[in-house]
Amino acid sequence: MKQHAKPHNNEIDALWEQALELHKLSHDEEAQKLYEKLLTIQPHAHAYYNLGTIFQKQEKLEEAIVMYEKAIALHLEHANVYYNLGVILKEQNRLDEAIVLYEKAIVLNPNHANSYTNLGNILKDQNRLTEAMTRYEKAIALNPNNTNAQVNKSLILLLKGNLLEGFALYEKRWETLKRNVSKPVWQGDGVSLRGKTLLLYSEQGLGDTIQFCRYSEQVAQLGCTIILAVEKTLLPLMRQLKGVSHVVERGTALPPFDYHCSLLSLPFAFKTTLESIRSLKSYLVADAQKMEYWSNRLKSQNPKIGLVWSGSKTYTGDSYRSIPLEELLKYLPGGFEYICLQKEVRQSDQTALDNSNIRFLGEELNDFEDTAALCATMDLVISVDTGVAHLSAALGKKTFVLLPFAPDWRWMLERNDSPWYPTMRLFRQDAIEDWAGALIELNRSVLDFFS
Repeated sequence: MKQHAKPHNNEIDALWEQALELHKLSHDEEAQKLYEKLLTIQPHAHAYYNLGTIFQKQEKLEEAIVMYEKAIALHLEHANVYYNLGVILKEQNRLDEAIVLYEKAIVLNPNHANSYTNLGNILKDQNRLTEAMTRYEKAIALNPNNTNAQVNKSLILLLKGNLLEGFALYEKRWETLKRNVSKPVWQGDGVSLRGKTLLLYSEQGLGDTIQFCRYSEQVAQLGCTIILAVEKTLLPLMRQLKGVSHVVERGTALPPFDYHCSLLSLPFAFKTTLESIRSLKSYLVADAQKMEYWSNRLKSQNPKIGLVWSGSKTYTGDSYRSIPLEELLKYLPGGFEYICLQKEVRQSDQTALDNSNIRFLGEELNDFEDTAALCATMDLVISVDTGVAHLSAALGKKTFVLLPFAPDWRWMLERNDSPWYPTMRLFRQDAIEDWAGALIELNRSVLDFFS
């Protein structure tokens, strides 16, 4: 969001230079006042653009849009004005408009690497993977240090099942992420862990932690002691994980260790391919006493089906993966006992839940050990792409997962099974934000499963 400098007539030159100098020094409020004063004298494309950058930095996005559009109306033919406006419209999910703006920025500056990257990100989100890959490779050619493009290219490789190259390139993420650890990182590479202590730690979402903690036993076979640092809600569940000696809450004091490795880096360290995935029918265990409690609470003549229809609102792609409960209810066959496995229900779903026969037990789910025990008493779990889907399958439960048109890399493409989870069945959207086809297939599969 660079500010532009361009001299104007003598009447406003001094005002412009003063505003620009303040802007360069990040004295944004003072600069804003001078730009606005200048604009009372005459229209000024560069002043509109610079004001736009200030508003965008302040997350006053509607004001920024107005400023950028005024700059464009005054024929400011500079790539950054189109790029910056594209960034905002992408945030607002106005994807087609953002694509046009990024393409215009590239026309004005064929070397604008960030426009290629951001254009690739939109195309990837639309499942236009070949087009996205072309943009990423162009961005990387222009800027070999473009971590954003490299990481997103790695996700396409993983989506397509090229795990070896994909996980290797995915390690580029550490060029922008900080690891406040003084000990050396372990990445395999023939470095012996025998007699050493290795710190494994969660890095991203709860689902990632559950998916990749499966490697703990394989790591322990290398002769090391394992410390596992995870989120508080996962502590009780992870204490039963094979191969782990100590489980601690992430962010608290750590016992001494020799090496460290993120759970998400273990597939790279073990040079994982589709053929060598550590595919285990189950590797997590639910607490027996809590399972008994839920079994007694939920006695029913009908088969029990656990439901998860929405994830965390803070997740970037949540609007694509979550399903309004009112829509899901239309496709759930009768004759079953439905149990909500979510701890929380959105206000927008509350009326549909109240008018349904779904049992809600969220106030009793204090951590993932409670949820695991509840999952373990189900005959089937149906979930969108959330941590509970991973949890259910890691427990070895039959799990039906509803996926958006542009799925997360781990689910790959055009398959209804998962090499990571033998008990999982995948149901994919046919088009963006169109769940009908997947839900019709889900309905049929539920009836078939219990027939």
